[in-house]
Amino acid sequence: MTSLERHEPQRISINQKRHYCCVGFPNVPDGIVLPSVTTMFSSMAPVGKIMALVNWRKRVGEDEAKRRTRLAANRGTWLHAVLEDWFGDEDIEHHLDSAPDWRPYFEAAEPFLQDISQPVLVESAVAWYDDEQAMGFSGTLDMLALMNNGSLALVDWKTSYKEKPDKQLADYKRQLGAYSMAAEQMYGTSVDEAWCVIACYDPEQADSKPSLQLVHLDGFELV
Repeated sequence: MTSLERHEPQRISINQKRHYCCVGFPNVPDGIVLPSVTTMFSSMAPVGKIMALVNWRKRVGEDEAKRRTRLAANRGTWLHAVLEDWFGDEDIEHHLDSAPDWRPYFEAAEPFLQDISQPVLVESAVAWYDDEQAMGFSGTLDMLALMNNGSLALVDWKTSYKEKPDKQLADYKRQLGAYSMAAEQMYGTSVDEAWCVIACYDPEQADSKPSLQLVHLDGFELV
C-alpha cells in the first residue's frame, strides 16, 4: 500500500476549545470549521468525570496540576518526534540523549514497533462529515500503518505516569473509533484494527519501571 496524502492540521481556538479549519479535504466543504475529537467528547463528559478532574486539581494544587499537564504535553511531543525519526530510519540518539528521564517511554513502546511493517500516514489532520446534517468532527491522527499481519491499523501513541483504569480506557476506545471513521471516510479505505499504545513510566518515582499498556479494537468493534 502506498502512502496516503497528508493534510497539515490547521488548529484554531473557539471559546478556548480546539477546532480545525478543513482545507483541501476530499470529504468536507472547503473552509468548514469543525470541533476536534477531544472537544466533541469533552462536551459530552458526564458530571462525575468533570468533578473528578476538578477535585484532582484542588488536591494537588493549581501550580502542580499545570506542571503535570505541561510535562505530559512535552513528553508526548518528544515521543512523537522520536517515533517519526525511528520510522524514517533517522538517528534517534539525539532525542534520547536530550531527555534521558524520558528514554524509558521509548523503551516501553519499542516492542510494539516491531509489529509495524510500514507507516502509510503520519500526523495528519482527518475529518468525518455528514453533508445532510452539516456537522462533523476533525482531529490529528498519529498514524495509519500496515502491520506485519497484513492489516491496516490506526495507531495512537500516548504516555502516562501509570497504567490507566478501565473507565479511562473507554475514552481512548471512543477516540480510536472516531479517528478510524474519519480516516475511512476521507481515504475511502477500511481500517481493520486500532491500537492505543500507552508508554507508562514515572521519572519522579525512583522505583518506577517502564511498562506498556495496549488498548485494541478489531474491525467488528470499530463498526
